[in-house]
Amino acid sequence: MAVKGATFELTPAQGLDQRYKGELGGSENLSAFRIDPDGEGFLCDRGIEPWFNLGASSFSFPPSSADAISWLGAKIDACFVWTKQTSETSYMIVEQDGNLYYLVGAKGSTAAADMFKDRITIDTARHIPKMNQSGTQFIPFGNRLLILNGVDKPIWFYGRGKWRDFGFTIPTPQCEVLEIEPDYLDGTTRLTTGVGSPSFSESSYIGLGDIATGDTNTYSYKMTFISDTGSESPMSTPTIMSWTINSTTATHRKFGIFIKDLPTGPKGTVARRLYRTKNQRVSVSANAADANYFLVKQITDNSTSTFIDIVPDQALVNQAPASSSSQVIDVSYLHGAAWMGRLWLAGGSPHPTKIIYSDSGLPEQFGAFSFFDVGNTKGGPITALQPYYNSLLVFRETSIEIIRITNNGLFTISTLSSTIGTTATKSIQLVPQVGIMFLSKDGFYSLSGGLDGGSVASIEKMSLKFGKEIQRINVSALAKAVSVYSEKEKEYWCHYPQTGQVIPTRGCCYHTINKEWSLRKANDRAYDYRWSFTAMTSDASGNIILGTKPTWKLGSADSSPDVLNAIGELVHLQVWSGSPNWGQSYQLGVKGQNWTYNISAVPQQSNIWESAWIDFEDSSKKYRVFNVEAEVLSMGDNVLYLDYGVDHSSEWLAAGGVKQAKAETLFTTAEDAVLGPANATVSKNFFKIGTSPLKEPRILRLRWDVSTQLVDFFRFRLRSNGTPFQFLSLHLNFTSADILPLNTASRAKGQPT
Repeated sequence: MAVKGATFELTPAQGLDQRYKGELGGSENLSAFRIDPDGEGFLCDRGIEPWFNLGASSFSFPPSSADAISWLGAKIDACFVWTKQTSETSYMIVEQDGNLYYLVGAKGSTAAADMFKDRITIDTARHIPKMNQSGTQFIPFGNRLLILNGVDKPIWFYGRGKWRDFGFTIPTPQCEVLEIEPDYLDGTTRLTTGVGSPSFSESSYIGLGDIATGDTNTYSYKMTFISDTGSESPMSTPTIMSWTINSTTATHRKFGIFIKDLPTGPKGTVARRLYRTKNQRVSVSANAADANYFLVKQITDNSTSTFIDIVPDQALVNQAPASSSSQVIDVSYLHGAAWMGRLWLAGGSPHPTKIIYSDSGLPEQFGAFSFFDVGNTKGGPITALQPYYNSLLVFRETSIEIIRITNNGLFTISTLSSTIGTTATKSIQLVPQVGIMFLSKDGFYSLSGGLDGGSVASIEKMSLKFGKEIQRINVSALAKAVSVYSEKEKEYWCHYPQTGQVIPTRGCCYHTINKEWSLRKANDRAYDYRWSFTAMTSDASGNIILGTKPTWKLGSADSSPDVLNAIGELVHLQVWSGSPNWGQSYQLGVKGQNWTYNISAVPQQSNIWESAWIDFEDSSKKYRVFNVEAEVLSMGDNVLYLDYGVDHSSEWLAAGGVKQAKAETLFTTAEDAVLGPANATVSKNFFKIGTSPLKEPRILRLRWDVSTQLVDFFRFRLRSNGTPFQFLSLHLNFTSADILPLNTASRAKGQPT
């Protein structure tokens, strides 16, 4: 006879809900799950595997190998996958132990000497970010990638082994000219500069200077460099050349000015421009004080060292740009973005509230007046720049500004929020159909909408359901939080340090398919180190790639005195994938002249879906739960366990484990065929290629009997020992009893009133 009473009939399994009175089906703890692509329940079938696979079960290195020590033992501070537009070539860029390099993939070689042959170093001895620093950022700009961290010189990365320093970070040097000695033509004066300046007759069209007796001819020169981005450097300080015509007939001539030392520009310079004033003579003409500069010559190389200027004043027509059109770039700018064809830089300790922007299409040319400074408003230092459709968001510690372009092409800035900001620079991601998501001190937020077409930008708190988890975040180390959005997984994942730590070991994941949240963490605090993910990115296919902090622990000592074992996990980059393992374990044995590493798989952790406390919606009654049913998608011989708890007790009671298979065919030859080696104690039916038919996934309802006493609250959790399961919905059988709560005052005998 069926038990009569209220039931929760097929309540869908929902995401994270840690409120005291949450929705039915909500989860208190939901770790390492994802959403089925068709939206059918929560599925735990993810592990991690090395991005760089050696293809060997062991390898050796000499103890002095610095590459091995860094690669295997140092945490990764940043990683980024950049796909160059013109070639569609992808580069995995990594910053680790102060070294910036990129990888082009493993060749499968097992020789120790070949292990790092595909690692190309870009820079060394770089700044390692502190607890309150977000570290290196990567800003794509066309076919270049800007790499900056506010301490080291910014780098332009081109791919294919080519990179250089970004921008004009030092003043442009002067050119050096030879003095003109008119008296030398008379034969009465010795040549002191070593080279005679070319001279021309009074009637010659070419040549410089007036020929009248007593005239003082004065010219000033400035230089600029042109980079391969088309940007022009700031002008150099002037170099002045002057000479006076005396009364001797032989000196009544025009001259050419010999420039003996043309400065060469930094790497990336494709041309140099020489600018000159017209004659600044002071004795005649209205142009005596004319200090306008004109283009004399563009030298389309970066090697020519000499030039003779014989261009007359009347041939100078192209005026030089204003001195304010290009400024030296400070290397301490910390944040950047590409928006509206310009490069935007902001923040950094010398100018924490300043934003500068380049000329359109010229990412290294910054005008003296092309800037904003938000220091006159509340909000603290700038922490990020984020393009958002037709706007540029300026994140600060406690506010958000927005930069827009007006109809006449001018930029304006205004405040979007004066109370919400973030120091978690790398938590900011553009999530389709949601907007900009980021982590603040009090939880996750989304910014959606805009200011065009009558729409209104709005900021919404996304973490109202899981305040308990937010309280675990170490706010002081919020800058260490990292995040990624994967179009393949349809999820935004942010990983952050928990209280008392500075390394991110916990995370929250927003699933765009069903708009639910889940956790990414260890289910046992002893294994927090297995979730030490310090950097995140995704490749062109949407695969999530994780930078790590390796953990090495001492193993048992060998019987020989010169042998010491150590075991390391989370070595180098990992990929979030369908791997049945949690990466690899490296066991080190030091003996003699070599370090030998033996590689083995790390088993998956237990996967848990834990319900929130169920109060049955009526606190005036007590309840007896008879059994729990779970609707799952069949996973064959994988055993699924259920534990339960009552009345907010921390104790879990075991209800046993069941196979994810149809009960009627269990342990018979009619059971669904499963993969794996034959083991009669597990299954009677094994899949055979070319023989066994493939079946559609089967939906099952599994039942666990619990038969509690009369209780006020109930919870349960589904648990597997590292094997996958897909949870769709739940069903409880229970009955109620009309028992009033006890009067606690009547039981407190002998207590003062």
